[in-house]
Amino acid sequence: MNYSNYRFFTFCYCFFALSAFAQVKEQEKDSAKIYKEIHDLSQKSKFNKLVYKLLFRPSALVADVPVSQKSIHNKGIIAHKASGKIIRNISIETLDPFGYSIKNESKVPKNEVDRFGNAIHIKTKEFTIRNLLLFKKHDRCDSLLLKETERLIRSQRYVREVIVVPVFIETSSDSVDVKIRVLDSWTMIPNGSWSGSQNSVKLTERNILGFGHQISGEVANRIGTKEQARYAQYSVNNIKNSFVRLDLTYANEYNNDSKRSIVLTRPFYSVVAKNAGGLEFENRRLTEFFPVADTLLGIPTKYEFVEYWYGRAFKINGERTFAQKVTNLILAFSYNRRAFSLQPSSLYDVTHFFTAEKNSIGYLGISRQRFYQDKFIFNYDITEDIPYGENAALVMGYQNKGDRSRWYSGIALSQGKKYSFGYLSSFIEWGSFYYQGKTEQTAFKIGSNYISPLWYLGKWKLRQFIKPTYIWGNNRDASFKDQLTLNNYYGIQGFNNRLTGSQKWLVSLQTQTYMPGLWNGFRFSPYINVSMGSLANKNALFDSKVYSKFSIGIQINNDYLVFNSFQISFSYFPSIPFEGTNLLKTNSFENTDLTISDFQLGKPAYIRYE
Repeated sequence: MNYSNYRFFTFCYCFFALSAFAQVKEQEKDSAKIYKEIHDLSQKSKFNKLVYKLLFRPSALVADVPVSQKSIHNKGIIAHKASGKIIRNISIETLDPFGYSIKNESKVPKNEVDRFGNAIHIKTKEFTIRNLLLFKKHDRCDSLLLKETERLIRSQRYVREVIVVPVFIETSSDSVDVKIRVLDSWTMIPNGSWSGSQNSVKLTERNILGFGHQISGEVANRIGTKEQARYAQYSVNNIKNSFVRLDLTYANEYNNDSKRSIVLTRPFYSVVAKNAGGLEFENRRLTEFFPVADTLLGIPTKYEFVEYWYGRAFKINGERTFAQKVTNLILAFSYNRRAFSLQPSSLYDVTHFFTAEKNSIGYLGISRQRFYQDKFIFNYDITEDIPYGENAALVMGYQNKGDRSRWYSGIALSQGKKYSFGYLSSFIEWGSFYYQGKTEQTAFKIGSNYISPLWYLGKWKLRQFIKPTYIWGNNRDASFKDQLTLNNYYGIQGFNNRLTGSQKWLVSLQTQTYMPGLWNGFRFSPYINVSMGSLANKNALFDSKVYSKFSIGIQINNDYLVFNSFQISFSYFPSIPFEGTNLLKTNSFENTDLTISDFQLGKPAYIRYE
């Protein structure tokens, strides 16, 4: 044993011997300093490192201070007081989903069911959470970065709850430690849907081996034709703290359709993000159904799509105030092209809609986005981040399609705020192409989203959701692909028909209740939903027939599961053209009806007409 090793071993022995006789007060005062000296000495040889690992925990230098209830309730005040101080250490603790609490560190699983669930669950790795941090050791503490980091971690589908708090150090007035506690969700999720014509089974794992990667697979069957479709997707949500997301998609669909795609994208994930961008490649075979006489004729198409985009955010007036920190001037540009290797003949595609095209699109915009925390919205009694703010963007573009080239311009405005009467957001968008001095394919959209305050009926809670939208188009392409419909995601869920128009209105009303109590971790939220809409051409919109859907169901949340909610519901349709009247349908088990748009600008695009 050389002198350095002997000195280190003797130092460790003396530390433990003296610690046994030292007074408690003196030990608290000097232990951090002594730990630091031992740690520094341990790095001088492999033998010293081995002895250090045998005697000390890796977190010996990290403050292991319990997060007090006072700290939790006054996070904003504490974070503000900690601003400007040097971050000495960052401790990260991830917890299994069953029986633990981020607020009560003494709470542990007490029954065999919880222990068994935790035993077969793989916790999120520390480096997975560390990759989401917007600060690092020795940085100056910033309350905005603490808040944004907590939001980013909470937005991960494998996280149920998280708390990020600074911990003050008694022996240092200019430094703080940051403590992060993360409560995992159960991440292996079965899903599926069933109807009289088809069914599907889907399985998703959202946190492979604790790395935060996601894989999903789905098999769907058409009962009448016995056709089968298969889907698979693999996603890496955050590559090495770059906030770059990778998505790989593979699908063999009905009608011999297929999809292969790879997408790399880095969004403006936070108001502090300065750069964003992405690239996408897609190879697609898709059967398009052309209306011919009283039937639909399936014509196969095949194309490749490539897109690149980049965006840059600038602070307008510095970062002295909070309002300045969350306000960005954003400049972004994208280029995409679509090339067909198989396209419909001009006999069916009269307007040559399915033609190779190239698009260059850019915008200049201002975005201001913040978040407030609330509960009982999309989850049951779990903290959710609700975006509010405003943005405005001026869009410019240039398109080469077939043998024509034309310019494009548009504008998009949106605003959202929490009021005493509830949360209200709204948007207005307009865009148009220009060819030989005339406007083409004009699109105008206006809509809003309202969420009431949480109301109480005894022990029950409830909210009201209202979502109206109006879309108008002028001089659109005559192809059925450039017309509005009432189908599914862009209309009424479960509605699938051949009706088209150049303008439409939609409104969805949902009364959501939250039932008290739970059963084996499951909480139930009965609801009633009414959706209505109408299609028309020219100016006869409000004279057109109104189609509707009436639904009753239960959204089911689980304290330990990763998805927002799934649901069991039954919907009644008074009339669906070409299908019949007085129809009863079930819906997908996964709830996607209610969403809130954020106010962060992203990839440049034309105003969507759908």
